[in-house]
Amino acid sequence: MSHQTQAAAAKTSKRTLAEVVTGLLRDRILDGEFPPGTQMNEVELAAYFEVSRGPLREAMQRLVQEGLLVSYPRRGIFVPALTSEDLEDIFVARQAIEREALRRVTARGVSAGLVADLEVIVARMKDAAARADKSALAALDLAFHRRLVGAAGSTRLDRLYGLIANEMRLCFRMIVDSYSDRSDLSAEHEQLLHVIASGDKSAARTLLDHHFGDPGDLQAAASGQPLKHGLHPHPHHHYGPSAHDQIVHDHADSYRHGNHGEGHQAPPHPREQP
Repeated sequence: MSHQTQAAAAKTSKRTLAEVVTGLLRDRILDGEFPPGTQMNEVELAAYFEVSRGPLREAMQRLVQEGLLVSYPRRGIFVPALTSEDLEDIFVARQAIEREALRRVTARGVSAGLVADLEVIVARMKDAAARADKSALAALDLAFHRRLVGAAGSTRLDRLYGLIANEMRLCFRMIVDSYSDRSDLSAEHEQLLHVIASGDKSAARTLLDHHFGDPGDLQAAASGQPLKHGLHPHPHHHYGPSAHDQIVHDHADSYRHGNHGEGHQAPPHPREQP
C-alpha cells in the first residue's frame, strides 16, 4: 500500500480500503490530475495507489455513480468530458435545489449562524478576488451555495446537492477562466446575503434567479467564448436600475444594523476518451 494510501487509511481507521481509494481518486480527478478524457486503467491505477484491483474497481464504480467517471461498454471507464449541454443540465438541477432550499430557509427564519457563516465566505471571496485567485473564487462561490442548501434542514435536499456538487466542481474547472473579470462576484454574493438575512422571501428568490443568469453563458464559457455578463450575471443586467437599487438598498441598512435572524507520484499517463 502506498504512503498516501496508508496515511489516508490511518486517519480514518473505520473506513474500508475501497472508501480510502475512492476519496484519493476523487481528489485526483477534481484537482485535474486526471483530466477529462483520461481512461481509468485498473492495472496502472492499482500500481499507482499500491492496492489490489478489487478495492480500486469498487472505488471507480462509486465514482461512476457520482458522475465523476463514465463507463462505456467494451471500452472502459473514463473521466467525463462534459459538453456545454451537460453544464447547462447540471446548473439547472443546481438551481432547482437552491430555489427550494432558499424557500425553506426564509420560511423557517434565517439563523444568525447562517448569516455569520455566509459573511465569512463573502469576506474570503473579496480576498480571493483581490488576489485574482480564480480557483479560490470558484470554490468559495460553491461553498456559499452549499452552506445555504445545508441550512434548509432537509437531509434529502442536502444529499441531492451533494450528488451534483462534485460535477459542479468539474464544471468550474472547465469555466474557471470566466472568473477572471468577476471582481463584482463578491459584491453580488454580499447583496444576496443582505436579502437572505432580511427574510424577504420574494426579493431573495428574485435575486437568486437573476444570480444564476442565462444558461447560454455557460455554453459560451465552455466553448471559450467571452461571457456577456460573466458566469452569474450581476442583477443590474436583468433588473431596471431602480428595481435593482430598490431590492438591494431596502435591505442593506437593516442588515448593517444587525436586524436579521439566524506529496505523491505522477498519475498514470492519460488516454483519450472515445
